[in-house]
Amino acid sequence: MNHKMFFDSLRESADFFRTMMHVAPLPMFIVAEGRCVYGNEKFHQLHDCKVVECNSCGLEKMLHARDKLILEQTITSLEPGEVARVPLQLNHGDDRQSAVDLAISCMTMGEKTVALGVINQRSEKERIRRLMDQLAFHDTLTELPNRVLLFDRINQSLSRFNRESTGFAIAILDLDGFKLINDARGHAVGDMLLKAVGKRLAECVRNVDTVSRLGGDEFAMILQGVNNENEAEAVLRKVIDEVAKPIAVDGVELKVGVSVGISFCPQDGASIQELLGRADFAMYEAKRAGGSCYRISTGQMAELASRHDLMPLIDSIKLGFDVIDEQHEEIVSCIRGILRSLSGNEGENGLRRRAEYLLQLTEEHFRTEEELVLRYAVSGQERHRFEHKDLLRQLHELLPSNNESHGLTLMTHSFKDWLIPHIQTTDTELVVQLKAAGATGR
Repeated sequence: MNHKMFFDSLRESADFFRTMMHVAPLPMFIVAEGRCVYGNEKFHQLHDCKVVECNSCGLEKMLHARDKLILEQTITSLEPGEVARVPLQLNHGDDRQSAVDLAISCMTMGEKTVALGVINQRSEKERIRRLMDQLAFHDTLTELPNRVLLFDRINQSLSRFNRESTGFAIAILDLDGFKLINDARGHAVGDMLLKAVGKRLAECVRNVDTVSRLGGDEFAMILQGVNNENEAEAVLRKVIDEVAKPIAVDGVELKVGVSVGISFCPQDGASIQELLGRADFAMYEAKRAGGSCYRISTGQMAELASRHDLMPLIDSIKLGFDVIDEQHEEIVSCIRGILRSLSGNEGENGLRRRAEYLLQLTEEHFRTEEELVLRYAVSGQERHRFEHKDLLRQLHELLPSNNESHGLTLMTHSFKDWLIPHIQTTDTELVVQLKAAGATGR
């Protein structure tokens, strides 16, 4: 084939591939400078948009503001040829949403970055499950990662440190002056203030970092690759300055400050307990210095307060039915052991054995309750059985597919957060009916 024929075939193939992309079986679109400039037929069908609108919607019609930010951050962070996969929620304009997986890659054309996205739609069942995961691992007020997800990401960072010696920092942040505003103006205003602060904090860090709400007016950060004060100073000063700016709530400008304590892995430890404890102590040093400042860990460690406490707080929950109370205590003791190990440096095999033992105790406890229900003909226990079955399904799904410690973190915290309300509601109701039927629990 001579050169002319070769280049002619290339020109023909460009038309061919453009046509093939337009009739591809998956929704595909192209983004340039933050705007959707092309979508194939499946994309138009998914979004119910017209071809002529494809260079003007800018994705605003499709994405929730949070997902739009995630997409923008993903595109910005991608290197040419690199592929990223992100879960998103698509809005359909009629109060319907659909969960999708987006695979996206970037290339440079001239001085512009162009991104190609391919959408894989998920089933309604998967959408509901993803929503449940969102509720389980994110704070409902600020939509930031909650304490469970924070611990998981700290464990992932610790695993990365053990593999690659990549350091990171943990910061604890407590708002200054929030309680006065919350008491004077009410919880509704306080909640709006917390949401605004959470948004500002998230905008202060990179997409590889984590901002979490621990509860109340306290937040935490994981700063990846940050090894010392010099590397942390810029982001810490930015956080303090941004939080200090007035926040308009219901037409009134409110002001709060923030006290920050920070610790570094490995200088301040290589476990959750050490890093949080030392960051916590440093945060209180910032409070004692007058607030609106940061302090670096000096190596002194505070005892973990209840807001960081990894232990389930259910010692006082006794139902007065011996066999059930004893089994609850065994389960709690096992959870404590796992959480202590996750805070330390126990190997993955030891952690897995502990998790398998937790599963064994749980199955035995559920069998005991089922036998009591049958023996004493207790009625109306369908919900109880459903909760048992659903939890066992979740534990079995998590255990075999997550051999590393961060998977066991999610499993154990999810179990802990499930157990307390379960005891307080369905188990309490069961014991009342068992006692009414003459059962003693011995």
